Amino acid sequence: MSTLFSQKLVDTPSRLAAFLTVVISLLIVIGVNIINAKYNAVINRTLVFVLILLTLKCINNKFIKNVLAVVLLIPVAADLTLQLYAWNNFNSAFSYGFALSVLNTTPGEASSMLGLYWRECIIFVAFSALFIYTANTGGWPVAPRFRRWPGIALALTLAAFIGQAWQHQLRRSNVESMAQRVVQATPVSTAKVFMQAIEDNAVVANIGNNIPDYKLTLSDTGIENYVLIIGESERTANMGIYGYPRDTTPELEKQKSQLLLFRNAVTPAPVTIMAVPLAMTADTVSKRDPHKYSDNVINIANKAGYDTYWFSRQGKGGAHNNVITGIAMNTKEHQWVEGGYDEDLLPLLNEALKKPGKKIIVLHLYGSHEPACRRFPANQAVLHGGSEADDCYDNSVRYTDTLMGDVFRTLENSRSSVMYFSDHGLIRDPQRSVVYSHGNVNPPREALHIPMFIWYGQQVDPKNKFIGDYNKPWSADDVNTLAELWLGIHRQGEPVQSVQSWLGSYDKNVTVLDTTGKSYEWRNIR
Repeated sequence: MSTLFSQKLVDTPSRLAAFLTVVISLLIVIGVNIINAKYNAVINRTLVFVLILLTLKCINNKFIKNVLAVVLLIPVAADLTLQLYAWNNFNSAFSYGFALSVLNTTPGEASSMLGLYWRECIIFVAFSALFIYTANTGGWPVAPRFRRWPGIALALTLAAFIGQAWQHQLRRSNVESMAQRVVQATPVSTAKVFMQAIEDNAVVANIGNNIPDYKLTLSDTGIENYVLIIGESERTANMGIYGYPRDTTPELEKQKSQLLLFRNAVTPAPVTIMAVPLAMTADTVSKRDPHKYSDNVINIANKAGYDTYWFSRQGKGGAHNNVITGIAMNTKEHQWVEGGYDEDLLPLLNEALKKPGKKIIVLHLYGSHEPACRRFPANQAVLHGGSEADDCYDNSVRYTDTLMGDVFRTLENSRSSVMYFSDHGLIRDPQRSVVYSHGNVNPPREALHIPMFIWYGQQVDPKNKFIGDYNKPWSADDVNTLAELWLGIHRQGEPVQSVQSWLGSYDKNVTVLDTTGKSYEWRNIR
């Protein structure tokens, strides 16, 4: 009797300690994740963490238990430490930029940083010790026949996350990898940005290291300066030059006599990360092949002897930018401008134009990307009287047009030409909370019909100009081919054509991709 009573006295504090360490560990996981994550992500991560702890507690073999504890719980401690580091020092979530910095840090820099951030090192050790201690603390009052249940529950939960991610890939978007979506729902969520950074480094390296051995001939176009402008989220339906009743494109309309205006240009995909690589490289909608990313407008222009520049207001890294960044990094000069507005690219354009020699300068705008009200300065809000969403969007279109006017005036009295296309359009739905949005799955025409034109300066010889309206359905999947002819570049073994002769014989069944990779014929889209 006394022995049994003594055993209960021993078990009670042991169980209390086990309970308290579990609760403390859970509160830490919840408290750190709730700083930046949405509630559903916090719930998912906490659930997985609880199931990991319960699974470990139900393992009798101490060696196996502790090996698994190190493998599973130390990454959780590292994740929480990285989140706290970003929050304490920068008041932000641990993001792509931080991950890229970590991956590109040298051993010497890492050693110095560890000394600087010694508090985070102590936090990491403390979390690791607490979690491993929690997994080993106290007897766990579970009957032997139930000890497999936490492990089964953990496996089923992860399987559900995988199924949800797979369903998202099929139904909505496959831009991000399925593995990244799964990791995002676990207590090692920062691994997602590391995975993306590693993938981006590989993409950039592949584009730079596998440049085709071009065999080229050049023809004289009489043009010295080529400016290729990539717009963002601009709809033809909201542009005056395409028939919209509001005065959103006065600068373009002034230049109508110097434009080749594509009336029926179609984006190859409704989102930037798919549309721009398809436009700028030899990859195509009909035969997708990421290995062809290295065969792009920039690499062939470099080979032809052009000075190449890329100035961007878009992001530099992440799944939505990595291929574009890989292309841009091969230019002789490149810069990403954070903050401000698209007009902040103009000083970079002007500096590049001062340099002698034939050159192609790419300007990648932020354009009309939602929220459109943030894409132009307050003094450019000149259109009023519609809904807030329409006024914002139309003013963003007009601001892009104002920027075009500045570019035209800069180049007007030189042997220069501008090619412009928007990466994709948008859907307008006044019934939705976000009125202007991306097309994504099974996109309608309005999300795919894009503005496209070529402008010629006054000093360009008329024989080298092709102006007027171009009415055939034309796919921006072929921007790379058109750009080569515009630059006067011809591949050996292919017919030597001009922009005019190539467009004149253009006859293609235009197809587009949605964000799941499914293709649609343009003529069947409404």
